[in-house]
Amino acid sequence: MHRKLLALALILIAGESLHAQQTAAFKPGAKVFVDSMPDKFDAALKEAITNKQVPVTIVDTKEQADLEIRGTSGSQKAGTAKKLLMGSWHSDEQASIQVIDLKTSQVAYAYNANKENSAHGQKSTAEACAKHLKQALESGTK
Repeated sequence: MHRKLLALALILIAGESLHAQQTAAFKPGAKVFVDSMPDKFDAALKEAITNKQVPVTIVDTKEQADLEIRGTSGSQKAGTAKKLLMGSWHSDEQASIQVIDLKTSQVAYAYNANKENSAHGQKSTAEACAKHLKQALESGTK
């Protein structure tokens, strides 16, 4: 568990420093492959991208894609003390995504989501990632 959290922390730090680079493929209408992620976060992210109407097309294989989304997520379930003292059963959620331009291998976009006391678990961080990805694509500023 500690290795997983350390890996997540390193990705979060890297994501902050690599927030975005200008790449030709990072634009509305791009074909996006969502790579497998721990704890099936990829499925939650695909659903959020669809629900938030992010202007991309999700494809089934990397070979069909302009961009690839890689990421990780973590969840800290409410412990007994939090449940008893604070009356909260909600988890703390973290996620980090990187959007890679497959032609240049550059990080075109990165985002980190941290949700404390998340009533909807992983869904909350997936929706935050999708929302900010949509904003970046539509605004042209990464």
